[in-house]
Amino acid sequence: MSDQFDYDLFQQIFCLSMATGIVSDQQGPEAVLQNAMKKSLTKALPKLPGKWSISWGPRILKEKNKESEKGGPDNVWFAAVEETQRICVVAIAGTASNSWADIYQDFDVWAVVNFDEWVQQWSSAGIPRPESSKPDADSSASLPWCAKGACVGVWNVLSNVSTEPGEDTRIDQYLQSLPRDYTIVVTGHSLGGALAPVAALGLARSQLTSHEIKVLPSAGVSPGNEVLAMQFASEFPHDRQGPKSYEVFNVDYHNIFDIVPQAWSVDPIDDRNLNNILGRILHCDNEFRSTVEFYVNIAFGLSKSSQIRYTPLPGQSFAGPPPPTMIKNWDQVKEVLSTEHVLAYWDETDINEFMRLFDNSFKGHVQS
Repeated sequence: MSDQFDYDLFQQIFCLSMATGIVSDQQGPEAVLQNAMKKSLTKALPKLPGKWSISWGPRILKEKNKESEKGGPDNVWFAAVEETQRICVVAIAGTASNSWADIYQDFDVWAVVNFDEWVQQWSSAGIPRPESSKPDADSSASLPWCAKGACVGVWNVLSNVSTEPGEDTRIDQYLQSLPRDYTIVVTGHSLGGALAPVAALGLARSQLTSHEIKVLPSAGVSPGNEVLAMQFASEFPHDRQGPKSYEVFNVDYHNIFDIVPQAWSVDPIDDRNLNNILGRILHCDNEFRSTVEFYVNIAFGLSKSSQIRYTPLPGQSFAGPPPPTMIKNWDQVKEVLSTEHVLAYWDETDINEFMRLFDNSFKGHVQS
């Protein structure tokens, strides 16, 4: 089609990933948001090269007050296929700005789940809700541990069936039904950038699908310890496909000036760690620095209380616009977060046109 955007495959996948973030920032009844998302995707997908179509969902989950006008979705995800390239993308949303459940998924890092023990219970019949356990001095460094909040988010995505008419299947069941020549790409940004690799690793290790799986997360926090990161790297080797910074599968694509990917490592040796927030990103004046330092110290405490050493997944970095040289208030912090955590990724991957199209379409459908 002549009016399609001239995007490479990675840009196309990032469009699908980032679209979920626009949805997660809106408030409204679950059914209204889901219907608006479906209509907006149906309108926007033909703008991408190839023949993209929604193949599962979309699914918007509000755990409580599903029919309320107030509150955003707790989790958002869908699958889309491009039949000429035989690719199925599973896109998982980041943190919703009006969801306490998402805040829990982000910050419940003091409780951890034995990942192997949990995944061993996964089956085609269903996935049990993750239960936390306490690592001791030996097991904290020898077993794969994952933040409970991330595990609960993955459980939400993999245990809830599609509510679209005629579907009534979980997304893992749908993936099992795909023709064997399809490659599955699991993607997500922010919270989705943590849920996507954890979900993909669980699907691969549980052998719930025999398809080739690739992962394209961005701006994700470190979801677990070094053993979990090593499992991920072993299951999903670094897979560079082109010269552009973002053309690589199986790494967390992150902006070095983005606050979010700095969580939850506390070790300065890691390229992403909490020390970078005040050391590299937020250059605060003396009066405001003590306020920000208070909250950063809370993050340190949450991480350390888990009894594991949070370790970043393999990453690929880029440099967004440099933050201000002096920050004096929370409004400036919010501006940095908006620029470095969202807009910088749109700019670096050059998908602004699609994002504006989808944003305008979705807001129009929600308001109509």
